[in-house]
Amino acid sequence: MADSVDVEIIMGFDASDLDRILSDTEAQVMRDHRRKMIDFIDRSWVGWQYKGIPPDRQGRSGEAWKGYEQTTEGIREIIIENKARTYRGNKPYAGYVKRSGSHRVEWEVVREKLLQSHLPALIEDLESTIDRSLDTPGPAKKVRRNKSSDITRLSLED
Repeated sequence: MADSVDVEIIMGFDASDLDRILSDTEAQVMRDHRRKMIDFIDRSWVGWQYKGIPPDRQGRSGEAWKGYEQTTEGIREIIIENKARTYRGNKPYAGYVKRSGSHRVEWEVVREKLLQSHLPALIEDLESTIDRSLDTPGPAKKVRRNKSSDITRLSLED
């Protein structure tokens, strides 16, 4: 299991031309699609054969799927990750899980299905919601650029 890794699936929508953060309605579209994606993964991440593993230690990687959104600037993203750990050694393993007889790791199969079926629907819904809200009156919003941090160190010696 030397190639075991945490799983991170990132799906983005390039809205760099949109010079504002997403509105509440637009951000809700992303949250709704993230929930649909997690539900899809929950339905897909089943049917595992647990040889020699007690029932109370089964299903850990399925429960570890979590997601969040980045909606403030540039490429808006839905990030879905799985940071499941082994019972012994606390090592990541979701990136290693394969179906019996398959040569592909399962998270790649799930990512491919998400990109094929869920990402186009997300983009379509988000584009139409943004189009509807462009002419909505409201206060102007400008995206604040992140400022880099400067660290000053002071050494005092005798």
